[in-house]
Amino acid sequence: MKITRKTAACTILAAGLAATAIAQGASLTADFSKKTSVSDNLYGIFYEDINYAADGGLYGEMVQNRSFEFRKSNRSPTETWKDVNISGASSKSRLRAAKTAPLNENNQVYATLTVKQAGDGMANKGYGGMPFEAGKKYPGSLYLRSPDGTIKSVTITAGGSGKNAKKAKVSIEGITTEWKKFEFTIIPEETVQNGELAVCADTVGKLDADFISLFRADIYRNEPNGFRKDLAEKLEALKPAFVRFPGGCIVHGLNLENRYEWKDTVGPVEQRKEKLNFWGYQQSYGIGFYEYFRFCEDIGAEPLPVLSVGMAHNGEISPASDYQKYAQDALDMIEWATGPATSKWGKIRAEAGHPQPFKLNYLGIGNEDCGQDYFARFKYIAEAVKEKYPHIKTIISSGYTYNDVNFHNTWSQVRAWEKGKKTAGICDLVDEHYYNESAWFLTNGKRYDNLDFYPRGEGQPKVFIGEYASWVDGRRNNLYAALTEAAYMTSIERNGDIVEISSYAPLFAKEGSTQWVPDMIWFNNSESYQTPDYYVQQLFSTNKSDNTVSYSLTQPKTAQKKNAIGGTVGLGTWSTTAQFKDIKVTDEDSKEVLYDSNAKSSKITDFRQETGAWSKSGPVIVQSSADINVRAVLNNEAQTEGIQNYTYELKAQKTGGAEGFLIMFGVKGKKLYWWNMGGWGNTQSCIEKGTADGRTIIGDAKPLNLVNGKWYDIKIEVKGDSYSCYLDGQLIHSYTDAMNFDPLYAHIGDTKDGKVIIKLVNVSGSDQNVDISLKNAPALETSAKATILCGKPEDENSFANPKKVSPVTETITGISDSFTYKTKANSVTVLKLKTK
Repeated sequence: MKITRKTAACTILAAGLAATAIAQGASLTADFSKKTSVSDNLYGIFYEDINYAADGGLYGEMVQNRSFEFRKSNRSPTETWKDVNISGASSKSRLRAAKTAPLNENNQVYATLTVKQAGDGMANKGYGGMPFEAGKKYPGSLYLRSPDGTIKSVTITAGGSGKNAKKAKVSIEGITTEWKKFEFTIIPEETVQNGELAVCADTVGKLDADFISLFRADIYRNEPNGFRKDLAEKLEALKPAFVRFPGGCIVHGLNLENRYEWKDTVGPVEQRKEKLNFWGYQQSYGIGFYEYFRFCEDIGAEPLPVLSVGMAHNGEISPASDYQKYAQDALDMIEWATGPATSKWGKIRAEAGHPQPFKLNYLGIGNEDCGQDYFARFKYIAEAVKEKYPHIKTIISSGYTYNDVNFHNTWSQVRAWEKGKKTAGICDLVDEHYYNESAWFLTNGKRYDNLDFYPRGEGQPKVFIGEYASWVDGRRNNLYAALTEAAYMTSIERNGDIVEISSYAPLFAKEGSTQWVPDMIWFNNSESYQTPDYYVQQLFSTNKSDNTVSYSLTQPKTAQKKNAIGGTVGLGTWSTTAQFKDIKVTDEDSKEVLYDSNAKSSKITDFRQETGAWSKSGPVIVQSSADINVRAVLNNEAQTEGIQNYTYELKAQKTGGAEGFLIMFGVKGKKLYWWNMGGWGNTQSCIEKGTADGRTIIGDAKPLNLVNGKWYDIKIEVKGDSYSCYLDGQLIHSYTDAMNFDPLYAHIGDTKDGKVIIKLVNVSGSDQNVDISLKNAPALETSAKATILCGKPEDENSFANPKKVSPVTETITGISDSFTYKTKANSVTVLKLKTK
C-alpha cells in the first residue's frame, strides 16, 4: 500500500531531515475551532504468557510444577522437585509420580513418597529459587493422603537451602487415607533469594501429595489466587483503557491440541487443565479468564478476550463441521462473563466469587489468522455473537504484518461485508500487527492520515493496533526505540477516531527466560523495572486527549541523508530444498563482474555457509536442507565496499519443501535485505529488512506460488537507496528505502475537563525550539506542567539502574496562546496547560 494523504482534520507540513540534523525555529500551529474526537479506549495493554510472564511472573504462585502435570509438556512429572533425605545417600526414601485414584480427572498425576526414615520428603525451589523476606506471611496449601494410613503428619519448612539456613516450620496433622486439603502460613526467619519449600513426613510409610502451593507474601489487593504485587501495580500505573488477553500466538497454538481453550482456565484452580503453551513451556492456567477479567475490573479497563477459531500455527485446521463448536465457545464465554448467576456459565463465575456480571464490550476472533477459511470462520462466529449480543464489538485479524497480501485481503473482505446487506456490521475493528525497525516508525507517521485507505465516518471499521514495537540495535529497549514509538504515537492519537484501540507488545520479560525481545517490563524473582518504552506508553495513556485539535507542524529543510544499501549478496531458503545457477553480480558503475558462478575458479567455498547443507554439482549450487532460515553469503564483503550500484542475477529452482527462496542483498554484517519468494506457506513475495533473526517487510507484498522443478530467472538491481526486483523479466518490487525523517513530531489535543495537552517528540541529538501558536484557544493559565523523558539514545534501564531513563516533571511559565518551548535533545515532552 502506498500511503498518500488527501485531506484530514489536521495536516503535517514537514520536510525530511536526517535524525542528527538541527532544526531551529520549528512552528506548531493549532486551530481550536476544528477538532476530531479521540477514542476513549485508545491506549491499552496486551498480555500474553510469553517470556514466563504468567507462571514465575505475574502469577503469585512460587511453586513450579505444583500439580505434577509437567508430562503435558513432555517433561518429567516430578521435574523441579527433589528428594529430601536427612540421612544422606544411605536413605532409600524415593519420590516418584503416580496416577492411581488421582485428585480429579483434570489433575491426574501426583507425587508419591515411600518414606524409609522419618524426616525424609521432597523440596521445590520454584522458578530458580524462592525469594523470602523475614517476618512476612506466605500462605500455602496442599493435598495429602497416606494410602496405607501409616503417615498422620508432615512438617513443612521454608527458607534457604543450605545446611545452616534457618528454616521456618509448620506442622500439618490429620492426614487420612483420602485426599484432604490443608492450608498453612509460613513466616520465614531470614531473608533469602534462593530459598525452597520442603514437605517432609514425620514417620515412615506411604505419602501422596498433590497441588502443593505457596504464594508470595505481597499479592496485589490481597486477592485469592492473585498477582505479584510489584508487577500488577506497574500495569495499573499505566492506566490502560483495555487489556487484550490471553495472546497472541498462544491463542491458536502450535497445533490444535495446543491452542488456548478458555473453558480449561475457569473454575477451581486445582481442576484446571494444564497445557504446554505456544512458547514451549508449561502453563498452569493459574491465571485464567476469571483472573484476567477480575484484574480488568480492578484497574477499570475493558477486557478484550481473544478466542481461537480452530486454525493452528502449524497449518492444522479443524473441519468446517466444527464452526458451530467455536461459535458456541464464544457464546458460552460471553455468558460466563456477563450472564446472570443463575445461567449455566454465569453460575461458574459466581461460584468463583463474582456473582455480578463482568463488563464485556470487545471480542477478538482469531489471532494473526488469515485466508478465505479464516474469513468463513470469523463470519460464522461473528454473526452468532452479533445475533445474541449486538453490542459486542468483534475484531478480525489482518495477519502478522502491516502491508502484505493477507493484510490487504482482510481489509478487502471487511469492506465487502460492509457493502452486503446480510453481513453488514459483523466486523467492528481490524487488528493490525507490526514489529518494525525504528526508521519505519519515523517514516510512516502518515499511515492513518490516508483517507483513501482509512476513511473517516460512522459505520467504517476501526483500527486496532494489537501489537507493535520498534526494533533498534538488535531489538533493545533503549531510549531511541521508545522515542520512535512516541513519534508514531502522535499520529495514532491524531487519528484517534480511526484507530480506536492500540497496545504495545510484548508486555513482560523474565531475565534469562525470554523467547522474544524487546519487552515493556523486565523482572526476575524479586525485582522489576520499567523500560523507556513503558514510560512512553504511560506518558501517552495518562495524558490522552479527548479531541485532536487541527494542527500543523513545519520544520526548515536541511540536507538529506542518503541510505546506501550496498553490501554483498547471498542465497537462502525457508523450509525448502533448492538449486541455484548462473549467479552473477555486476558493478553497474565500472561494469566489473564481481562474481560469476560459471567461472572456472568458482567453488562452493565462495559462499560463507551460515546454515543449511550446501554443495556444488558442476555449475549448480545445491541446498539440500529443509530447515527454516537457511543462508549462505558470498564472501566478497571487501570487494563490494563502497559499491552503491550493482545488479544481482541468478536462476533458482525449488526441488521440494513448503515455502521458497531467500535471495539476499545489502548484506552488511548481521544486517540484510532479502527477497522472500514463496514465503508464508508458498503464498507471498516481499522484501524483508533487518537481520536473519528479526526482520520487517518493507515496500509491498504480492501473491506468489513457486512450482517445484521450474527454473526462475531472478534479477535485483540496487541503486543507492533503491532496489528493483524482477522475476522472469517482470518487475515485482520497486522501493526507495529512504532513511530521512523529521527531528520533531507533535500532537495537540484538549480534554473534556478543560486541559490543553501538547505532546512533543524530539528524535534529534540537539535541543529544538518550537514556536507554538494556539489559535481560537480558550484563555490559558500562564504556568503549566511539563513532563519530560530524555537521555542519550542508547540509554537503557536495568536492575542495577532501573530509573536511568525515567520522566521528570517541572513547572514552566510564560504560557499564552503564542509561546516558544525548547525541547530537549532525544526527548518526549508532555505539556499540560490549564484553561482559566
